[in-house]
Amino acid sequence: MIETPTHVYVVTHSATGVGKVGIAGLDSARIDEHRGQGWHLYRAVLLPSREAARQVERSVLRQLKIDGVNARMPADRMPQGGQSETVNLDEVSAADLWGRVVAAAGEVQAQADTSRVVLVLARMDGGRVLVVGTDTPRGASKGSPECALGEELAEDGWLVYTANMTAAAAEAALRGLRAWAARAGVIEDAALREAGWPVPLLRNTYRLQGAVDEEFRQARIAVGVSLHPVVPADGSDEDED
Repeated sequence: MIETPTHVYVVTHSATGVGKVGIAGLDSARIDEHRGQGWHLYRAVLLPSREAARQVERSVLRQLKIDGVNARMPADRMPQGGQSETVNLDEVSAADLWGRVVAAAGEVQAQADTSRVVLVLARMDGGRVLVVGTDTPRGASKGSPECALGEELAEDGWLVYTANMTAAAAEAALRGLRAWAARAGVIEDAALREAGWPVPLLRNTYRLQGAVDEEFRQARIAVGVSLHPVVPADGSDEDED
């Protein structure tokens, strides 16, 4: 899925003393629509994806509801729509509303940077398959660090190593692996990659050519980050090199 950078904005309507939080894509005319109805742009922040922007908007609106602040602009005064995200600026100033946006954006980005991307490096026990990809953690794991998929694979007999990292760091690690694969003559196996892995984001599936343990060790080095073994369900821990 292609991520579309999206603004979270705060606009104000001085004639009615109302403020609004909303989201708008880079190519959207949404803010101009508000301006055409007498609104003024107070501030806007660009988030890396529409989903991240939506999370920020929802977080702010949820907090406003908890604080007992309700929508203030009648629907007939907003032909462009969006009245449910408006507030009385006497209750919540534009600066306060913007502060809530900034705080929510910081929380959303912090969560994305620390837990959204996990690198998985695995070899099927007794086989000659190497898998590297990304996974969204679904909760605490027996392994270190958290990786729900890694735990599942370990229980099924895979030798799994993981590392929590940012999306940028994960991409750099994958580039390192691809460079090693090119030098070592290891070929990506498209059939394995498309065979229905439990997480769609898994990618870079290679069928090893030479000595499995040695190629696996070299691949770990090529990734360029510290990878931690996920302990199998029975508590044993193979290959602690």
